[in-house]
Amino acid sequence: MKILLVNPGTEYKPRFRTYAVFPNGLLYIAAVLERAGHEVRIFDNVVSELTPPDYAKDFAPEVVGFSVLTGPCIGNALVQSKEFKALLPGVKVVWGNVHATCTTEQTLNEEAIDFVVRGDGEYTFLDLIEHLEKGEENYAEIQGLAWKDTEGRVIINQPRPFIHNLDELPNPAWHLIDVPKYWDITLNTSRGCPFKCSFCYNIPFHQGHRADLSVERIIAQIEHLQKNYKVKFIRFFEDNFTFNRKRMREFCQTVIDRRIKIKWDTESRADMSEEDVALMAKAGCTSVGIGVETGSKRMLEYLNKGVDLDEMGRTFWRFVKHGIMPRLYIMLAVPTETVEDFTETQDMLHRMEDPPFMYMRFVPYPGTPLYNQLVKDNRIKPPESLGEWAKFSVYFATKGNLSELSDEVINQAISHWAHSYASRRVMFTLRHNPRYLLSAVKNPAEFFKAVSSLIKNSLPVVFNKNTNIKPLVLEAVPNKMHGKQEPRLISNYE
Repeated sequence: MKILLVNPGTEYKPRFRTYAVFPNGLLYIAAVLERAGHEVRIFDNVVSELTPPDYAKDFAPEVVGFSVLTGPCIGNALVQSKEFKALLPGVKVVWGNVHATCTTEQTLNEEAIDFVVRGDGEYTFLDLIEHLEKGEENYAEIQGLAWKDTEGRVIINQPRPFIHNLDELPNPAWHLIDVPKYWDITLNTSRGCPFKCSFCYNIPFHQGHRADLSVERIIAQIEHLQKNYKVKFIRFFEDNFTFNRKRMREFCQTVIDRRIKIKWDTESRADMSEEDVALMAKAGCTSVGIGVETGSKRMLEYLNKGVDLDEMGRTFWRFVKHGIMPRLYIMLAVPTETVEDFTETQDMLHRMEDPPFMYMRFVPYPGTPLYNQLVKDNRIKPPESLGEWAKFSVYFATKGNLSELSDEVINQAISHWAHSYASRRVMFTLRHNPRYLLSAVKNPAEFFKAVSSLIKNSLPVVFNKNTNIKPLVLEAVPNKMHGKQEPRLISNYE
């Protein structure tokens, strides 16, 4: 069959290109479909100038599959689902990934969506394609599938077992994308996370499971990308590349022993030993992202992070010591967060000598423990339709505030961060890793890419109409939630 896999963007025709990384989930699904003999194309709205009419005319797919996360891309995916239905009578539209899995019934209530693939998509989608190709309508036997019967009722089948052996999957179908158009070359070498952070999608999506690609397969993928695309830097774009310490050590040692010339970046928990950090640095790791979220002990417990402040601090300085640039992710406007909690986070950043960090407003994602609790407590009103989720997520990512902080404190903090992001990163690097800047200057291509990265990360927030450049003064800001004021119900997504 002819199948089009779509990675929806945030707008139908975006004015600015967003941060573009490989659509790894679709690349794996495409590889499985091609191995079974199907004809596949990938339509990545983030980097492509094409539109649904282009694909309808030149390719005429029989099935269109959308990979949808909770966010503004929902609106784009919904518009295009309807457009493909209008352009190609008889085409089947399938949604998958986290949002469709966590809001299956609501997703299938849309007339333009025929099926939902829940959880890992490779084999469920392949089974569905084979049923469609043969004209078989006994969809109830397909594990992991949700569908509508002839009366329009939503049927959710038994879940498909988690794929524990990732090595059985073929390599991603990189030949289906235009590699040079992507901001970073990314690999996804693991799935799932055993930790129970109350705000994270992993709990409802992967159900606590975890699986890893073997070191030999990772090395083979890196060598393929180096040979075919001249890749020198790779980002491991996954929840926690370092969780499996045995695999991580084996990977690093293999890179060292084989003298593989590759620089890489990854995400890590803040609980790394001195020996492991030193090995990562020796194997080419140049930077890591660490989800510290907060400097408040109380908030760490509330978010169920499972790591303490002292360990986070030790891990941070170990990375700095070995020349690996850490970037911290900090959450703002988190439910129950007080001025005292916020101040403790600022104190933590000062103790770390003002390192590179990124603020992210709290967004309640469907199916997570914290989302469920907020709904139960009447703190948020769930969107009543699939299309409302785009506004819901944008609202919380830009304006929403379920914390006890005032909007003024939050907006000032974000504004201060946006206007100091580039200088903070440069000054921290000069203090702790000047050789990094020197090597970047000696390599003009890398230097200008780094500068572009700073601009790309800073400008969207700098020019956000909701931020104002003001000094950050906490003492003058009252705690709105003290006293008898009732929590706000967020019900209008502007």
